Amino acid sequence: MSGLSWHAGGVHPRPAEARSRRIAAWVALLLGASSFLWFFPELDDVGLTWDEPHYFASADRIQDWTRQVVAGPDRSTPLSAEGIREAWDAYRYWNPHPPVYKEAMAVTEAVVGPRFGSLVGYRTAPLLFFSLLLIAVAWLAGRVWGITAGVGAGLALLGMPRLLGHAHIAATDIPLTLFWFVATAGFVSYARNGPTRHLWLGGIALGLAMGTKFTGWLVPAPLVAWLLLYGRRGRAWGGLIGWALVGLAVAFTLNPQAWHDPLGHVRQLVQESLDRETTVPIFTYYLGRVWEYTLPWHHAIVMTAVTLPVGILALFFVGGGRAAREGRRESFGVLCLLQVAFFWSLLALPGSPNHDGVRLFLPMFPFVAVLAGIGFSSLADSAGRLIEKRTAVGPARARAAGVLSSLLLGMLFFFPPYLQATRIAPYYLAYYGEAIGGTAGAARAGMEATYWLDAVTPAFLARLNDVVPNGARVGAHPNLSHYEHLQLYGMIRDDIELTLEVPQAYFILLARKASFQPVHWGIYEKVRPELAVEVDGVELVGLYRWSEEQMEGAAEAP
Repeated sequence: MSGLSWHAGGVHPRPAEARSRRIAAWVALLLGASSFLWFFPELDDVGLTWDEPHYFASADRIQDWTRQVVAGPDRSTPLSAEGIREAWDAYRYWNPHPPVYKEAMAVTEAVVGPRFGSLVGYRTAPLLFFSLLLIAVAWLAGRVWGITAGVGAGLALLGMPRLLGHAHIAATDIPLTLFWFVATAGFVSYARNGPTRHLWLGGIALGLAMGTKFTGWLVPAPLVAWLLLYGRRGRAWGGLIGWALVGLAVAFTLNPQAWHDPLGHVRQLVQESLDRETTVPIFTYYLGRVWEYTLPWHHAIVMTAVTLPVGILALFFVGGGRAAREGRRESFGVLCLLQVAFFWSLLALPGSPNHDGVRLFLPMFPFVAVLAGIGFSSLADSAGRLIEKRTAVGPARARAAGVLSSLLLGMLFFFPPYLQATRIAPYYLAYYGEAIGGTAGAARAGMEATYWLDAVTPAFLARLNDVVPNGARVGAHPNLSHYEHLQLYGMIRDDIELTLEVPQAYFILLARKASFQPVHWGIYEKVRPELAVEVDGVELVGLYRWSEEQMEGAAEAP
């Protein structure tokens, strides 16, 4: 099945097609539910990341503010500009984003936290969003390209270890990825003569994306390019305006920070986001050197190639080729290609933030998964036709042989990524694919193996608490305040004194090489850690203990 097959309202699909859609929907639901049940028990295995403590605190303030509004006798105080600022806009340097994803965290923490603990409660929100994303990707690919493509797209998404890692982390990235995909799918469905409810769904998702991160305001860009490419008029452009208006209404309704001064809030958001090189100049280690902010134009393309399993990459290229060939049919695959091109082009621009692995272009990967699903379906169809041509069997046996060939292809392309994801858990963000030789090959090529403190897992901290003696002073790099948060959460013993000063008898060093000074390179390369977290022999974080003689040697730059 090729080409887009959405139908206008009132036009009913044929019985066989309707049955195929129902099967695709059930397969998508099964994949989504299975992923949630698979990952929920390990939500607290991943280390607390750099940004999460600030988001947790914000979610707590949202809960308190909501209680004041609902139960307080004087509702004017929390609803005033100052009351909203205190509850929703505290510590802006660390927490500059609009609040939708934090609102979701506040809800799931209130529901799940009392039973499973606050950390799991906060992180239930991104895992739920990831499960919904998986359902949306598998369902849409199945609806448009057939059941085989739907299964392939869902399994391709599950075969992206970096994406799985972000599904465990309570931050902006997975929510934005879900909202971007649904906003796009809803609008395109309507533009292709789908029902108006799809436009409403897409508009709501657009508002949620805009209410999560500044990047969400860029969702319309590739859609406008798609409309211009096909010269659409009338319904499509009118729908785009309605879609955008619904999005704006949702974004402002769910953002109390914008209630008293909407234009001022948007202006501040845009200014801060476009001035990150000055306000938040995050360094990146790439190809063996530290880049102060702007990276080479090829960074996003290279990171896509080296952080996906080769099987998923191969299917992506096959599906992308098919989508390009069938562009005259206005296939959804062309829009998926435009989405990939948009993110690669955006991040190639001078001044674009490009730090933190693939995190800043995570919304691109569901479209990569759809193209991989299309590629899987193409290969399965080709195998089925070959079997039917080469063997003199009846239609029933030919269909059975086609199903068997699909299963074998699925094992070939999807089982290795599953094994890789299982083996690297919970250090998903340290994953590199076979194209660069895994994490070890990436380290040799000068790529960053860890960056977000997720490698400082509860298991590592439990071992640290066993090793470090009572009252010891422990140095930490980078981000001492993060370790102080870990101590407040009870993950580091209270009697341990944390400090930035070196030398100390003990020192925690995260191997975020973009932050290394000569002394850190010396420690990392010359001193054997007392405890370490390693992936493929590459150290991600270590607890060091040394003598004065060792420290003198370590202080020399390599």
